Amino acid sequence: MESYTLYLVNRSATVQNFWCFLAPPQELANDPGVFASSSVCLAVPPNDPGVNSLVIPVQYVVGAGASNEAVGLGAVINSSVTQYADVSQVWQAAYADAPPNMGPSLYVTQDPTPPNTIAIAANAFDQAQNENNAWFGNMSFGIQTEAGFMGMSWSPYPNQVRTITPNLSFFVATGDFDSNMLTDWTQLQYGAQLSVSQNFSLGACTVTCTDTGQWNVTPGAPMQGQAVRGGGVQF
Repeated sequence: MESYTLYLVNRSATVQNFWCFLAPPQELANDPGVFASSSVCLAVPPNDPGVNSLVIPVQYVVGAGASNEAVGLGAVINSSVTQYADVSQVWQAAYADAPPNMGPSLYVTQDPTPPNTIAIAANAFDQAQNENNAWFGNMSFGIQTEAGFMGMSWSPYPNQVRTITPNLSFFVATGDFDSNMLTDWTQLQYGAQLSVSQNFSLGACTVTCTDTGQWNVTPGAPMQGQAVRGGGVQF
């Protein structure tokens, strides 16, 4: 499995919690009902001489769930069923009608989808009845790492298909985030933005939080024993 290593360097005066988020693909980027979600976090002490890194595999996952919490800012979403997904696959999420309050099923189909895309389809469930019974569906897409999930979630619409073109771009941010809690993309705008195609070299990238709270993104791994200063891309 192809993977990328993200090295995290803290040059600020205090311990920083580095959160990593997957940037939305083009099809979801302008949808206000799609929220960022991550459980990938690493605390890095200031000027730590050790190596602090996250390994990000190119292993996409799709998820579906239902709970008594509606999809929205501040909600904590954990899909009740997740599956590893490959490009050119179509996944069917079958949501139940409430009552009773049942979770969905999720399975791959033989339906065609455009090359280099992943599709997630919802069945013709009764959304209004479910929500009147305080039972809310959710749908997710992202990457599963050893450190956790990074991706995005939204409320599915009955009998509709989401077609996604995966885009290996990321946000690295520090702040008051919680594991798997949905957040707005604008809360990530002051973090570092990086993409595999532009900011990585030999499968690695170094992200530095500077002593002024800015970000420095440098292709490749940090040089051993040296601070990452100058060069790269400033944020």
